[in-house]
Amino acid sequence: MATRAEVVSINSLSKSIDKAVSLAARRYDVSFGPENIINKWEILGRILREHGTLSPGGAVDVAAAVAKGAGLKGTPVVTRIGKEILVGVIPLNLERVRF
Repeated sequence: MATRAEVVSINSLSKSIDKAVSLAARRYDVSFGPENIINKWEILGRILREHGTLSPGGAVDVAAAVAKGAGLKGTPVVTRIGKEILVGVIPLNLERVRF
């Protein structure tokens, strides 16, 4: 018997990321770009604009704060997209969809 996939509305997810980014910005004294990003449908997060006084591993700490604040269970990630740094999370319950 097939099980139903977990569903989260984009609006709800976006609001959760907004709250989490606000928390991380205050906690780590950093600033982010204005919009949430879904990169290749795998990484949910936001572009880190101003790094403040982050230590070398600080961006991963920011990503972990975003994941926790948004209530997302997954792996915190930091990646570069061109010259920009994306901090976010790869959700654990991500399922591949063929189409």
